Amino acid sequence: MKAVPKVNTNGLYLEDELVDDTFSGIVPFYTISSPTVSESDINQQLDTHRLADSSSSTTDATNSESIPAGYTIGIRVPPGLYHPRFDIQGWLTYEAEYNQKLIEAQKAYDQLNNESQALFQKLHDEWRNKPENERGDEPVYFAQTFTAPERKDPATFWSEGLSDEAIRELTQKEGQQPSETDQLKQRIADLEVTLTQLMFGGTGK
Repeated sequence: MKAVPKVNTNGLYLEDELVDDTFSGIVPFYTISSPTVSESDINQQLDTHRLADSSSSTTDATNSESIPAGYTIGIRVPPGLYHPRFDIQGWLTYEAEYNQKLIEAQKAYDQLNNESQALFQKLHDEWRNKPENERGDEPVYFAQTFTAPERKDPATFWSEGLSDEAIRELTQKEGQQPSETDQLKQRIADLEVTLTQLMFGGTGK
């Protein structure tokens, strides 16, 4: 299991969620709307579902009542952000563009591979049709290697969700609060003062 961030529909961080180690990408989560319906409406809907294709009808009904509430992001949050925001639209656009590049690269690879195989087959046929004393070394086929387009670092889609003013205000508040070490020192000093007062008070009596 691993912890991944959840964001709202605007991409702002909400909380972490435990998921399987193999989880990746971006997956929406939903809130189910619950409109008020009468019992007769429910029975009518059930009868309709029984008569129609059960799998597709149920799926359509569920989708029509589901409202995206946010997204589970399988991409780490870079350090140093006060309130992380994930660029959902930017990610979706990038993924669509990358998938198109991947398709084009695959097509180019397939074409090159086919041409290489055809050339090898031609050379091999020519070699085989020659007399044995004129053949020389048998042609060797070297398979082409597919290289996928380079991917952008997905962590770059995270950015700071707070304004500069909000960050300054937040850091000022944090600066005004004493650290745990300072608080401990202050408590020790207060105890020393209290102990001294008790000792001198006891001696005076």
